[in-house]
Amino acid sequence: MMVMFEGFPDLMTVMDVAKALGVSRNTAYEVTRSKGFPALRVGKQIRVSKAAFAVWLDKQSEQAMA
Repeated sequence: MMVMFEGFPDLMTVMDVAKALGVSRNTAYEVTRSKGFPALRVGKQIRVSKAAFAVWLDKQSEQAMA
């Protein structure tokens, strides 16, 4: 799964999350506020570990398939 995110930085921004999911910036902000999403807040900025994002996305995929 990490190969899928090869072009992204290790610490992703909300815009990186939007690009990875193929959604709008507003939708990405909603996702980062959702329960269980691995967002880090640094002051007013939101960052997401690429590795944690990949794990979260796998988990979401598994739940959708169940």
